[in-house]
Amino acid sequence: MTIPDWVQVVLSTFENTTEPHEEVEIADSLRGARKVQGDQNDEDWKGFITEWSAFLFGDRRKDSVWGTYFSPMMSAKKPDGSVFLSPDIKDLDAESVAHWEARAGSCKNPVMRARYSDLVWDLKRAITGQKPNPDFARIAIDSYLEAADRRFYTIEVSGIGWLGRALDIALSINDSDRAKRVVDFMFEFYDRIAQAKFAGTWLFLFDNLYGVKCVNPEQESRVIASLESMFAKVTDTKPSDAGVYETLDPWAAEAAAQRLAQHYRRKNDKTNVERVIMAYGKAFEHLAREASPMMAMAWLEPVIERYEQEGLKGEAERLQIIAGEKGKNIASDLKTISVQAEVKQEDVEKLIEYLIGGNVLRTSLSRIADYFIPKPDDARQLLDRLRTDAPFLSMIPISIVESDGFTTAKVGPLDDDFEGRLNKQLGQTIGFYQPLLEYALTKLRERYAPTVDDILEFLCESPLFADSRDELLRDGLTAYQQEDFVKAMHVLVPQVEHILRNFLGRLGIPTRKTVRNHPGITDAKNMNDVLADERMRERLTEKLWRYLSVVYVDRRGLNLRNDLAHGLVPRAGFKRHIADLVFHTLLALSLMRAPKKKQEAG
Repeated sequence: MTIPDWVQVVLSTFENTTEPHEEVEIADSLRGARKVQGDQNDEDWKGFITEWSAFLFGDRRKDSVWGTYFSPMMSAKKPDGSVFLSPDIKDLDAESVAHWEARAGSCKNPVMRARYSDLVWDLKRAITGQKPNPDFARIAIDSYLEAADRRFYTIEVSGIGWLGRALDIALSINDSDRAKRVVDFMFEFYDRIAQAKFAGTWLFLFDNLYGVKCVNPEQESRVIASLESMFAKVTDTKPSDAGVYETLDPWAAEAAAQRLAQHYRRKNDKTNVERVIMAYGKAFEHLAREASPMMAMAWLEPVIERYEQEGLKGEAERLQIIAGEKGKNIASDLKTISVQAEVKQEDVEKLIEYLIGGNVLRTSLSRIADYFIPKPDDARQLLDRLRTDAPFLSMIPISIVESDGFTTAKVGPLDDDFEGRLNKQLGQTIGFYQPLLEYALTKLRERYAPTVDDILEFLCESPLFADSRDELLRDGLTAYQQEDFVKAMHVLVPQVEHILRNFLGRLGIPTRKTVRNHPGITDAKNMNDVLADERMRERLTEKLWRYLSVVYVDRRGLNLRNDLAHGLVPRAGFKRHIADLVFHTLLALSLMRAPKKKQEAG
């Protein structure tokens, strides 16, 4: 293989240096040198790609698209849907691998030599289909050790990575002597670099050696002892004479506690499991006491959850009280961000006239019912545009926080939690349309002055309401008409649940469920159960069941049914705009009509 002179110059510079450097620095230097070169013939270009790729490959242990240790540094989808990888083993061949083999045997720089030999060991089969010689695995192990020992790394984490890879290779080829050398050096390396303020410099000992078959009991005890020593430092809440917490680090403490809990759980030592969990929790608690309400809640809620998982009920409740006190002032941390959208009055009036015009109450109610049900497909299109127009926003997770500061729901990044994003968007759409719905219903009342009987007659055209004319539904509608929204919502919301449950029965689906841990006892299915039933969703259509879910039972939406049932709706929540929404869900449900019978031929 021909390696261009300008490539040789870059390689020689690094091969002769004794200064710390990373593999990617070599790739960057090669790319920089390439920018000032003219067109290259095929042979020179291949020489450049072979060397540049060698130092650009990322090193990931689990997620390589080739099932290898090394992976592309970058991947992306092309407009035609195909995947672009850089670097890509498709650009390399047997000649490229042979070049790496030669360089592994001749290169003086241990960082470069480790990379060449490891590439041969890891990628030769993927590129050529041929099995690599184990000698290259041994060269890689020895070179990684040398590079770490001679401090060729620019940051300690790189040296840790080299040692971890060396141990993995040694174990994969059952080279016990080399594995022992790597393990022994890891302890020496720990003594060189471990600093309490940099968790990555001391967690590696546990991550690489705990539970590994070549580590003897004495060495495993050293691993745990070193971790306990650092854990004591990062959970130390005693300030220095100058009032500084020199080593306190709750996040490092959490990471250490997770590992120590793993060890003590293996030993069936519940006391020490609880000790380390509580110690890292108290570190966060200490920090949260002086933090802003929002930061304090963000730190404390995961600790409360962990306490509950470990059965530390008393500690969880104690911390909930502390978090509740902090959360009372969370409004001071929040800022309102508003965006103005101009809506022309003439357009609004034109829409309203379409919805309520024609002088037929039944038609107006049907149009209002249908128009204000949000359309999932429109929401999907909006979210798809978000990926392109605001990609960063699409990647940010969302936490929904109540007035007391506690998080009631979380929505993940768009690509990880599309369902959550969809329902959150539908909830926002409902809120956006709410003023229009309120205005439309006001104009409908002005024009038609419908009575409760008029509304009941319309609703009861649907078989879902067949048994509701003279029952509580009338009381709820009467309260709504009289603007007694507290009574209206407390009556109408359970009626929506009752109607849905009856519909479930009409479909031949049981309306009751067994009660957990109480054999032979059943309970009525609630709205959460009914709307989660796939058979029910199929009959309601997606548009309707998602609307009802977002309004009544989804924490990412209004969750009105659940909040009402648990007494969580404040007095200010019983307003016309919410009552209008409840009334509209009744109209929407009434769109479920019995199929018309075919007329018999005369």
